[in-house]
Amino acid sequence: MRGVPVLAVSLVNVSEDLPWGRYDKDRLRSGLSYAIGRDLIERSLREAGAVVGSLVFAVPVNGYPILAVEQKIVEVFWFSTLKNRYWATAPETPGGNLMMRVWAVDSARRHEISGPLADAVPEVCRWIANASARGTNTVWSAMRHELTVRYSNHRIHLSER
Repeated sequence: MRGVPVLAVSLVNVSEDLPWGRYDKDRLRSGLSYAIGRDLIERSLREAGAVVGSLVFAVPVNGYPILAVEQKIVEVFWFSTLKNRYWATAPETPGGNLMMRVWAVDSARRHEISGPLADAVPEVCRWIANASARGTNTVWSAMRHELTVRYSNHRIHLSER
């Protein structure tokens, strides 16, 4: 089902056969690139049997989240299943409580980041599948959760909060 974008002009609804409901990709600035592509994410989501409500490729603003010591590369957000009155009438969609954001990285570091990150993406997608499998009527699903993938010291680090 196609519809009108609700979050941004560049946000589009995509075909139902993709493992995300909406997709957005910021235009890269000079010196930045994405360490992984949409194809790897699509393949990994399919292998995990997972879907997300939206997939966003984002360009950092004013240096965020690029730091000299560590860099945030991927974030997955599980939004609480508890709805306030405003969202109570919003239609439920597969993966609707999940958003995945991939941050652009310094082009000079892209190659060193892309290999380890590609190895971590299947684990991220399994986390997404497990989050969805918990169901909507659990204590876990009623709270907000975030899985963050960072790159530091030539390694990928995953953390959940």
